[in-house]
Amino acid sequence: MRNFGVHSEVGKLRTVMVCRPGLAHERLTPGNCRELLFDDVIWVHEAQKDHYDFVLKMQERDIEVFEFHDLLAQTLEIKEARSFILDRRITPNSVGAPAAAAIRPWLDDMPAKELSVHLIGGIAMADLPRGEVSTGLRSAFGGTQFLVPP
Repeated sequence: MRNFGVHSEVGKLRTVMVCRPGLAHERLTPGNCRELLFDDVIWVHEAQKDHYDFVLKMQERDIEVFEFHDLLAQTLEIKEARSFILDRRITPNSVGAPAAAAIRPWLDDMPAKELSVHLIGGIAMADLPRGEVSTGLRSAFGGTQFLVPP
């Protein structure tokens, strides 16, 4: 088993995990960026290009690069892992009991890749499937409010 960690500030970087700009960044506004712990709103397309170039440069230098979205999606393919993550992310205390009960089956059935995007990028009220509880939540909070923040 590999010993993960940073063991030198000046040594050769061998392996790195990155997270490409995506849904969380697309949802940033001047009004919510500070609350979501971002310094500012970014040009997502430009950030994605810069990220892609940066990853290529690292790979050209024989650095092993892992993408967080991909790792999370692979993990979510494992039923027990998906349950473990959702049991801790979608709770009555975090989203409210009616919302947790309403969205859990939707998230359980969601393809792993799509679920990884939402777990990282957040679940906005507008993302919720149509239904009595989600319609009530949407009207109460509006389409831009997050049920699960990024």
